[in-house]
Amino acid sequence: MRSFAVILSLFFLAAVMFSGCGKKEGDEPTKYVSQAGLEQLTKQAQKTGATTAGITSNPKFSSAKGITPANTTAKDIDGIIRPVLAKFFGDARLVSAKGPEAPQRDGEVVEDRMIYSVKRIIKEGDGDSLHSAFRSAGFSTSPRLGSKPTHSRGNVYMSLFESTSQRSYSFVITVDTGKQQIEVQSYRLGSKYDRLM
Repeated sequence: MRSFAVILSLFFLAAVMFSGCGKKEGDEPTKYVSQAGLEQLTKQAQKTGATTAGITSNPKFSSAKGITPANTTAKDIDGIIRPVLAKFFGDARLVSAKGPEAPQRDGEVVEDRMIYSVKRIIKEGDGDSLHSAFRSAGFSTSPRLGSKPTHSRGNVYMSLFESTSQRSYSFVITVDTGKQQIEVQSYRLGSKYDRLM
């Protein structure tokens, strides 16, 4: 019986030694001969971080050529949308702007359609946060899509109202993570979709 206990304890010790449960080489924290070595590595890491912080992370933004809005309404819209996008994403460029479109089947008219490219890569959670940023900038919610953003396959849709000294606007803003762009549609006012039913 005693020999069985000895064999069992030897077997247990061998299992512990060969299973890697003991201390492994490389588990020790890196040691420095002096504090100066640690400070030097810290400074190098900070310089690398500062360098990468200035780099555009959205490749579509670096290659996008910004345009100037052609008509006064598009300029007015750009003047209220772009500052919010630029603050949220680091910068924003208007890359496409189209004027009034033909009425849709339900009578809706898109007066202006504008597409923006943004500096930082658009991530999945950005839609809700961007909606909050627009609300903080004074935009109000619209019943067109509801008071909260709507999510669908990599896109986030939101409907908002905003007024300027020129006029009032009814927007549908699409945050597209696939195309890495923000689309802003300005609808003709007075739509049944902008009123509570």
